[in-house]
Order: sequence, then structure tokens, then C-alpha cells
Amino acid sequence: MGKFFGTYNRTLDEKHRLQIPSKLVKEMPKSFYVLRGFDGCLAVYEESSFEALLAKLENLQFNEKTSRDYIRLASSSAVELEVDAHGRVTITSDLASTYHIEGEVSIIGVIDHFEIWDKATYEDYIKEKTPSYEEFASESVKL
Repeated sequence: MGKFFGTYNRTLDEKHRLQIPSKLVKEMPKSFYVLRGFDGCLAVYEESSFEALLAKLENLQFNEKTSRDYIRLASSSAVELEVDAHGRVTITSDLASTYHIEGEVSIIGVIDHFEIWDKATYEDYIKEKTPSYEEFASESVKL
């Protein structure tokens, strides 16, 4: 299971192909799994991390409405993306359209997966959230 970190700017070509940064992935897998992310991005997982996510979804109570809604939205958006010989994946037209993934994109590592953002959307997110970084750390990190 990979550990993903860093920010990489890339360009999605006219066929919606995206070069996965070699620094992000030590050994390129045959495929990735992509699904609806949070805050307007796509979440991309290697197989082992995707299986761990599915296990978490399976443990949610389907008879609880919030869990059921999350399970449906997450699992119905999942797509397997094959990696070509050049280390590229092709983002489907539906995903590209829904998440405004065109042209310039930012790929960011998020520990157990990485995210694909429209570059301008990610820059706006960073501008909005950066001033609260220390607050987030004090509320989230309990060492």
C-alpha cells in the first residue's frame, strides 16, 4: 500500500489522458480506482487501498440513511482506470465533465490515496484553507 504525498501540476491532454507522476508512485500498477472525492476532486486509489475503502463501506449500516447515501454515491462513482505503457490514465468524459477536470490539473498526495483537482479549484481551496492550518492541526492531531 503506497503512501502518497506532495503536489504535482500536470496537463490533461485532448483525449483526457493524465500522466501519473513517477515520484508519486514508486512502482506503477496496472490500474487505479477512481471515485467521487470530497470538496470537488477525484479520489484515486491503488488496489490495496481501494479494497480497504470497500471494507469500510461494507461495515457501514445500510439500513441507516446517511450510511446508505454515502455507500451509494461512493460505490456508484467508482471506475477502474488502466495505466498505459507511458504511465498515463484516461479520465472518462463523464468524470472530467462532472469534476471540471480539463487542461491544467493538480495531483495531490493524501497518504492512502491521491486526488485529482482542477488546478484553479485547488488553488482556491488552498487560499481559503491555509490561514486555518494551525487550527486544523490543533483540532486534528492528538499526539
